[in-house]
Amino acid sequence: MRKVIPVIAMLIGAIALFIGIGQKTFWAPPETVTASMPAFEGTAPLTVVEPSINDPEIAPVELKIQSEGAFTASLGRSYDVEAWVADAQHISLTGIDREVHQLQAELVEGEAEVPNPAGADIFFDSQDAEGEMTYRWTAPDNGSWSLLLAADGKAAAPATISVTYLNDATMPWALPLIIVGILLIVGGVALLVIRPSKSTNRTQHSLALVAILGLGLSGVMIPAAPSEDASESPSESAEQSEQSTEEGAESSAPASEEAEDSAQPTEEAQPSASEVPAEQTTTTFPVITEEQLERILADTKSVVAKADESHEAKDLEARAAGGFRWMRDKRYSILKEDIEIAQPDALNTEVVRSAAVPNTSEAKFPRVINVVTAKDSDPNTLPTAMTLIQNGPRDNYKVVFASQMLPASSFPGIAVGDPAVKQMAADVDSLSIKPQDAVKQLAEVLTDEKSEHAERFAESEFIKAIHAGQKAEKEAANEANVKYTRKASDKETYVLSTPDGGAIVTGMINSTTTFERTEDSDPLEGTDELTKALLGSSSSRGDVAINYAEPVMFYIPAGGSEDKVQLIAGEVALLEVKQVEED
Repeated sequence: MRKVIPVIAMLIGAIALFIGIGQKTFWAPPETVTASMPAFEGTAPLTVVEPSINDPEIAPVELKIQSEGAFTASLGRSYDVEAWVADAQHISLTGIDREVHQLQAELVEGEAEVPNPAGADIFFDSQDAEGEMTYRWTAPDNGSWSLLLAADGKAAAPATISVTYLNDATMPWALPLIIVGILLIVGGVALLVIRPSKSTNRTQHSLALVAILGLGLSGVMIPAAPSEDASESPSESAEQSEQSTEEGAESSAPASEEAEDSAQPTEEAQPSASEVPAEQTTTTFPVITEEQLERILADTKSVVAKADESHEAKDLEARAAGGFRWMRDKRYSILKEDIEIAQPDALNTEVVRSAAVPNTSEAKFPRVINVVTAKDSDPNTLPTAMTLIQNGPRDNYKVVFASQMLPASSFPGIAVGDPAVKQMAADVDSLSIKPQDAVKQLAEVLTDEKSEHAERFAESEFIKAIHAGQKAEKEAANEANVKYTRKASDKETYVLSTPDGGAIVTGMINSTTTFERTEDSDPLEGTDELTKALLGSSSSRGDVAINYAEPVMFYIPAGGSEDKVQLIAGEVALLEVKQVEED
């Protein structure tokens, strides 16, 4: 009997060990499983893979996408993808039924044709494929992301999709069985080699083996009880951990760039996101990432360069709008007439020195961004200040303002993702002056250096040059009256907040200089060859009007500040010269 119990224990232990090891190896479930797409009767030009497909519990997720022809997979923030899709008919993949390993999807009725989404600015990335693609889902940033599949906006989008993900099936008995098996084998061997001296010892050893077996089985059968002093449940702890992670992600952002020498146009350093007061930190995300910005600027440079070479305004359509396109169009018209006039300044976007990219938590349009770019990193290179606007989710960003920064001017050093940057209305009243009022007052100051608003604006070479030019024109007017009128364009005022509570404002001022002949004045003479060429004559016996565009960018301090409005960039663009009245 002394040997029977150890042998039985060792036999049971061997069986338990074999089963436990088997469950970890040759009986183990597959590491990944695949869920397939249900069949649909209809088709759609778009297929949307919702963020719920990329469930963190089963990540990483790998999608196998099949189509009859070429297609594109575009990744974007979920609310942006939803805005792009709008009322279009589409197939929506909403989740995975992990019990039966099948994708959950539905066909949403709507418009049968849409534009081709491939390469649109609103998407972080677009990948092309022919027939088949294996897509490994990796979110480029925090927040919710969706995948948009399309052929060309007209043909059916891919609808044969399978998702491979980590298998959450487990063998919970494997480890306990291995432990019990080892204990029983070791215990059985020990009883066989130990020779007891008394019958009582034999009884004790038998009881010890039973205790070993009971201890092993108790580890299998009885779950560990929660600690009496546990302060929170696992779910509560997970929620708090997730909340802490999100808060940490929101409060961390790239530090602002250092300002350059104040003798040159500079980008002043502003507090980093970590220095922004807690109440300013929200769950918002930049409307574009740094990678998107670089791609947009590179394409904008290419498109504008092509138009500058062809002198065709239609070549600007993809990347220019508003005052920038209007001014370029006028310049092209003059150049086509073989009139001696300088070519438009090229856009140099190779180096991004600062980028005011607004943060939002929704697909709100239009969207505006401000950037300072240069052809190189040389601090002596005059940078260009630019404003781009995206009117809707299916539109690309278009430049509406681009001008070299003024000498000794500055632009806040801001990194993409700074949570303090928000888009603001032209009539916002949290600044030292409403932006729309500031543009109007600047127009008055440019017209009259003795304007009551002159003290509101800091000293600027731009303002000085305009006043000097107007004075010279009056002196050379041959007794004619010279009048200056300026009007701010209400529709072209764009405002973005800065980390210090101020704002960057872009505006457009339309200017007209009128030369009115008097009874004593001689015929009006053109002061330069360009004016003569545009007028079509070297002199005029009637009144002459010269129209200019004066796009400007300036900084407005925060409300309550006594600092003055600082001009950042601006230019005067001659548009036309015409005779308005005959004798």
